[in-house]
Amino acid sequence: MTFWCSRTGRWSLLIMLALICLFTAPAAAAFRHLTEGMDAPDFTGKDITSGQKIEFSRLIKSNLVIVVFWSTWSPRSLQQLTDLKAVLAKYEGHPVKVVAVNVNAPKLTPASRALIEKTVVDLNLPFDVIIDDGLKIFYSYGVIAVPSTAVVDTSGAIRYGPSGYSLATRDIIVDSIEMFLGLSQPDTVITFFRRYRPTRRATRYYNMAVNLKQRGMFERALSSLDSAQVSDANFAAVHSLRGQIYLHLDKLPEAAEAFEASIQLDSASVPTWAGWGQALLKSGQIEAAKEKLNMSLSIEDTYTPALMDLGLCWAETDSLDHAIENLERAAELNQMDPQIHYYLGRLYQKAGDSAKTIQSYVKALSIHYPGE
Repeated sequence: MTFWCSRTGRWSLLIMLALICLFTAPAAAAFRHLTEGMDAPDFTGKDITSGQKIEFSRLIKSNLVIVVFWSTWSPRSLQQLTDLKAVLAKYEGHPVKVVAVNVNAPKLTPASRALIEKTVVDLNLPFDVIIDDGLKIFYSYGVIAVPSTAVVDTSGAIRYGPSGYSLATRDIIVDSIEMFLGLSQPDTVITFFRRYRPTRRATRYYNMAVNLKQRGMFERALSSLDSAQVSDANFAAVHSLRGQIYLHLDKLPEAAEAFEASIQLDSASVPTWAGWGQALLKSGQIEAAKEKLNMSLSIEDTYTPALMDLGLCWAETDSLDHAIENLERAAELNQMDPQIHYYLGRLYQKAGDSAKTIQSYVKALSIHYPGE
């Protein structure tokens, strides 16, 4: 198999999706290993204008904090910052804060930094803006699209975590603020995501597993996940992360089994559907992979890992135009994922477009080796 799916009209997929919509609240998925209800990672930075140190852990002690990952190359980012400026003005005097984390590139040139500073001045933003040097915060959250948002309450839990931005996203952010401030009751707002919150002990083991996975220490990560599962048997993300590790180890049947176990606990988990689809795709079960990837995108259509794998599925069925369309959409949403640009380069190469092939490969290399 040279690449690694297309939309299908199977009744089983439609019925399953309908059941999810009926019996579970819709879920957003801005991050690879974080879901609503889990604790947001801590971070620090300096405000781009004042130079004042920003400590996330201090802000959330007494505020609802809206963390926005944005860039100057993303028009929707700029729209969201403008809208949040108006939202913050509406709740002036209330314990609501916004921190805008710029993720333009792993390493900024003087010209790029000047553009970011100019954008902040032009928009006249009334909240803290920090530059994520080396994209450390970006990777600790596992951002999969720009813009992405984390609405975090005073307990440190993510109340809402959408990727991308739309008017619906803005309205749900407002809902979260209204509920946090006690200005609205749950039945009077448009919607509110209630997701399972794991125990603190299980969360610590889970976060340890995430860190170990990122360092390539997969066996130790699996051991930490075993401890997390013992601490909280209903923690669905434990099974999902286990599936991701099995994918890295090319244990595809075990990965599929882990993702299925996660879905049994949380049928609205976008990363889990996407991971299950990837496991099936890598094992050559293209039609089954299509169903799982489309399920993921039906819940969250900006989830770039699913978009990428769906594009690779199109490539497997010799639908090159559709494959490129999916990968280009993924690249538009997340310019900082080298894997997307690498596979997009392969598709352009297959299509005979030399200029775009080189451009995509150079982009992938520049992200892997910034400043070289």
